[in-house]
Amino acid sequence: MQRNSFVVRASEDGWMVQREGKKSPVSTHRKKDTAVRRGRSMAKRAGGTLKIKGRNGKIQAKRSYAA
Repeated sequence: MQRNSFVVRASEDGWMVQREGKKSPVSTHRKKDTAVRRGRSMAKRAGGTLKIKGRNGKIQAKRSYAA
């Protein structure tokens, strides 16, 4: 697991961005596309990866960003 890995996943109230392996969200959003934009921004800044999951919990996309 990378320190700079982020995950977009569904939450009770909408969508959240988390650091991979952590329970508390870095940010929460009503819409998935907003969460994906925020997660992409964080992953790019950190030079890490972003995993995007659907409501069923399966990975839909994975993107890597160089530092």
